[in-house]
Amino acid sequence: MEIERVDTSDYNDENASLKSSVKFTEYFQMTIKPLLEEGKDGELIEWLKDIGLLRRSQKCSNPECQGSKPMEWKRARIVDKYHWSCPLCKKKVSIRMDSPLADFHCSFKIILDTIIAWCDGISLEEYTKENKMVKGVIAKRIYSTCTTVADWYMQTHPDLSYLGGENSVVLVDTFPDGCMTTVPHNNNYSKRILCMADTSHMPARIWTQVIDKSLDYNRLRQLVNDHVRAGSTIVTSPGLYPLLQGAKGMAEVISVEALMALDPVDYQRSLKNLETIWKTTVSVCLEVQNMSLTETEQTLRELQWRQVFPTPLAQVLHDLAARSAVA
Repeated sequence: MEIERVDTSDYNDENASLKSSVKFTEYFQMTIKPLLEEGKDGELIEWLKDIGLLRRSQKCSNPECQGSKPMEWKRARIVDKYHWSCPLCKKKVSIRMDSPLADFHCSFKIILDTIIAWCDGISLEEYTKENKMVKGVIAKRIYSTCTTVADWYMQTHPDLSYLGGENSVVLVDTFPDGCMTTVPHNNNYSKRILCMADTSHMPARIWTQVIDKSLDYNRLRQLVNDHVRAGSTIVTSPGLYPLLQGAKGMAEVISVEALMALDPVDYQRSLKNLETIWKTTVSVCLEVQNMSLTETEQTLRELQWRQVFPTPLAQVLHDLAARSAVA
């Protein structure tokens, strides 16, 4: 089974989170880092225009000007270093006007630093604690915007919610009552979550959904059929195995118990591999327990987005601009 050959070395490395920081990616090192140096404000702003986070043109809203001449960039003694200026009436407006950065009242460098922290999965509390110069309300707004954008992307790309296919292994389980972790925990959580993982990708592609604890088994089976492509091999927990056994169109349905029977007597290899694959998903499932349903759904879609884009900085900046363009 492919599931048993998953390379878990990165997950077991204590420095994995450091190595995976977007600050170590070529995109950050070659494109963004040079723009954050002192004296590079003009180049940084031009780059923000190039990627669509600032507008390239602006018309004056003064009726007397009637937009006859485009507004111009002028140097200013403000945090952004520039503003728009009308050549006719001399009206001035922020260079952030009509941009996705308009609501972030801090420097562009702080915005980028905060987005990078969000990309690295640093908690809001930890980030604001370590960065006293960043106002908590601003950091929270930037974090929330990034999550909203990831949510928007997943909802506008429904094809990403379909997993597996020929020669693919898809894990299907439920939190908290399945085989997603070997760590003992209290099953009396407020939310039960159906989780699927396509192990043909690294990291595994995830699809999740909150389900009612008394959900009709036929409905649960239908959710699996709706999101797992024909020809897949499904590996599922003992609790779901009777429900999914003989699922139409699947190459095979295997219970985790069958895999465990092949393990060495003194080592739960199958459960350890499953725990490694589900590690991030379990963490998010725990995180959402005290959230509202809307916040939970948004956070679960962010999880899915992060699995699609494991080095997400360039993508979230692109998505910020793209969402703003269609808003």
